[in-house]
Amino acid sequence: MNKADLTEALAERANIPKVRAANYINILTEAIREALTNGDKVTISDFGTFTISRRRSFKGRNPKNREEINVPERRIPVFRAGKGLKEALNVDDVVAE
Repeated sequence: MNKADLTEALAERANIPKVRAANYINILTEAIREALTNGDKVTISDFGTFTISRRRSFKGRNPKNREEINVPERRIPVFRAGKGLKEALNVDDVVAE
């Protein structure tokens, strides 16, 4: 599912125009981006938590010429699934026999 698919699903479920659904999705993703940029974590109950982690610097190699390069420290986003999402993903499908 991509952003367009998500927009369409939200528009159908909320019975709103796709333009408004796209705007809501943009507002949500921008709010999450701003919070993470400010160093805050974002927790959505029963869904999960977005946080920032630091990836330390390391020496790497350019695959084209094997030249050694220094890869700087980076901040990366991390998502940890919440209990509700984990449970929803692991519900056994009961097959009627």
